[in-house]
Amino acid sequence: MSRYKLVLVFWDFYPQSTINQIYKTLSYFKKLVPQNSKLMILDLTGFSLKKINNNYIHSDKEIEYFKPQNITDLRKIKKKFKDYEKIYALGPVYSDLKSVFIFLILKWLNLKIIFINYYGYYLKEKNIFKFSFLYKINRFFLFRFSYYLSRILSQISVFPKIEYYFETSQERIDQMNNTYYRRISNKKNFFNVVNEKKIFRINSIYYDNLLEKNIIKKNYDCIVIVDSGFDHPDRYIREKVKDQKNHDLKRKLYFQNLFKFLKFLEISFNKKIVFCQHPKTNYSSNQYFDMIEKNFEIIKGKTDELIERGDLIVFTGASSMVNKAIILKKKILYALSSSIGSNTTDLVYSIIDIINLPIINLDKIQLINKESVNTKISESMKLYDEFISKNLVFDKKKSSFEQIKHVLYEN
Repeated sequence: MSRYKLVLVFWDFYPQSTINQIYKTLSYFKKLVPQNSKLMILDLTGFSLKKINNNYIHSDKEIEYFKPQNITDLRKIKKKFKDYEKIYALGPVYSDLKSVFIFLILKWLNLKIIFINYYGYYLKEKNIFKFSFLYKINRFFLFRFSYYLSRILSQISVFPKIEYYFETSQERIDQMNNTYYRRISNKKNFFNVVNEKKIFRINSIYYDNLLEKNIIKKNYDCIVIVDSGFDHPDRYIREKVKDQKNHDLKRKLYFQNLFKFLKFLEISFNKKIVFCQHPKTNYSSNQYFDMIEKNFEIIKGKTDELIERGDLIVFTGASSMVNKAIILKKKILYALSSSIGSNTTDLVYSIIDIINLPIINLDKIQLINKESVNTKISESMKLYDEFISKNLVFDKKKSSFEQIKHVLYEN
């Protein structure tokens, strides 16, 4: 039996799109498991202060699944864990109010939290827009307050600390090492931040795919639209709709302009358009999407494969999939509109500043020029290699899971 155990923790409500993503990523997590061991899913959602019913169906015999219902079940798991030298947990990084008990349980079980970002460059707020004070306060309590509170509680050993942080982007690592919180903590030694987590750089999972699949440049027969979803539910958490009538008008104009842009691409580049829907967005409730649905091929759940096939990849918002398009050396365009909200545009500009990817303004669709677009694409592609080196590939000879396993089990 192995001295180590790897556990994937379920701790929150997951929409069906997230459950589907979990099914896909389980194959990756199984590669992280030490020899003579199985991946375990520890479902702690029953201890949330909010009732959670996830639609996860367990069917993989290579994975252990436990969903404790009470303290007796937890004691049995704790006894089982005593057989291991260390148990690493993938899952929660910071708690919100409803998951406080779950974090206390993780601490009691003595699980070592690890966090993995294997996608690549992390889109972040660029603050090119002047957000109101009220917006900033609201955003702080929505997204930041729980994070900072969890950090403090982990430092005083109420919550578990992050043992290891695996990150693909050097810029992200530099940013984490240079936060105000870390600088003050290191100077004053108020919190033992150095021991809180060890940060290791790894390759992107998209580089892993290149190593495994040996993708050959062929079948570049279409233009792929990676849609972020005008009605993506996360958008309305950040930006409340104040005037529904005006919002509906913006939606109508947005899809009219997007349709014109797609027809321009189809005619100008003489290639088929494939529209990849965002898995979290409900398109069926949007009457203005009909004009796109009737004229172009619509795909859901196969964006990864289509990016490999596409000649030109067009993003309509902030997406981590841009990392895959870059590592495959694809031609890339952004098609943005003021209608999608300033927060989304702000995130996109964080990568635009680094690699100068061209942007089409959907609000001024009549000004698009094919020659100008091609020139801007060619110029941006000259910056791909440097971006890949800094954000996607750290060690060309190893996969990301080999790098992670070396840290977890061999150091």
